[in-house]
Amino acid sequence: MKIVQNLSLRLIVLTGRAKLDDLDLAILRELQEECRTALQEIAARVGAPVSTVHYRVKRLEREGIIEGYNARINPEKMDLEYITAIRVCADYASGYYRTMGEELAKIHGVWAVYLVLGDYDFLILTRSKDREEFLGIIDRMIQVKGVRKTSTQVVAKLLKENPKLEF
Repeated sequence: MKIVQNLSLRLIVLTGRAKLDDLDLAILRELQEECRTALQEIAARVGAPVSTVHYRVKRLEREGIIEGYNARINPEKMDLEYITAIRVCADYASGYYRTMGEELAKIHGVWAVYLVLGDYDFLILTRSKDREEFLGIIDRMIQVKGVRKTSTQVVAKLLKENPKLEF
């Protein structure tokens, strides 16, 4: 991240993809906190005219910085308390990480797939109702072509889980 100072305007350039100033960041923080907040209220909180906030939000959406708006659903209320982190070791082939990653991501219960470096190739996070449902996820996972072995850690207690980005 590169910070460029220009008089009173602070501009942040994120790897050449997006140019965000303090107002953009303030708007994003407000939307992350509660995306249903009226633009008038966001404008009052960030100290900018409603028209400016509206323009900025539309630009952030158009540029793909804001990808969508989602409800935060309590996993416990949905009976999805069985959390696992699964490390997957793969057989190498050309482009394996794309095709395997896409196949692993399609499995019901998988909510994150990361390509990692080290002894394993993927780190996969799952949520399920119980151990029996989790075993079904593992069964589907080992059927994916190229999966050589897995190693699973079961989460004993969730201490922090926050999808908000800090900036």
